[in-house]
Amino acid sequence: MRTIDAIYHLPAIADESHLRRTWKYPKKTITQKQQAWVHYMLAVWGRVNRGDDSPAGAINVIGRLMIRSHWSQDKSDHICKVVTMLHDEQGMRGEELYRKARDLVIPQSSLSNIIALAKESDDAAFVERVLSKTINRESPVRDVAIKQYCERKCPQDIARLISYRTGLNVQAARRRVVWCSKILDEEMFYALKREMENEISLIAA
Repeated sequence: MRTIDAIYHLPAIADESHLRRTWKYPKKTITQKQQAWVHYMLAVWGRVNRGDDSPAGAINVIGRLMIRSHWSQDKSDHICKVVTMLHDEQGMRGEELYRKARDLVIPQSSLSNIIALAKESDDAAFVERVLSKTINRESPVRDVAIKQYCERKCPQDIARLISYRTGLNVQAARRRVVWCSKILDEEMFYALKREMENEISLIAA
């Protein structure tokens, strides 16, 4: 993955509104549960893009199943409950965990079950496609996404990078990282939801 330095332009951004105006990201509303849904999906994307081939854990499997299901609060809660039970109580990991959870949460007769047969790399490619269509490649929002999910850096780590390279104090840098993360969650929730609905509609046609 190429080196992206967009975060080092963040000191020039005065506030969250300035960031939104600059990159044309209007304010959108999502719930904490919807935000968590996005985080699970981005975790799948990040795992594949950082070349992690270790057995997939619960978070990754939850993300894959959410990519392949219609969004609803009840569905999201059900997926989390089932995967956590299989992971923690039965010790399942990797593809075994994914297949068993898939069979329990997605009815075999449903259109979603057809999509759920996709491989992990396909799921990550789906998220990448939506991300590329939604978030400008030169935007600091995408750069934060890469550092957070592919490089596994926490917001404080990213803030320290910005501070080291630009001289901006860490607290101010962290605020800018949080703005980027907030925009990422909002934009990706609606974009992923829309794209998933389109995929299922195409299969049904």
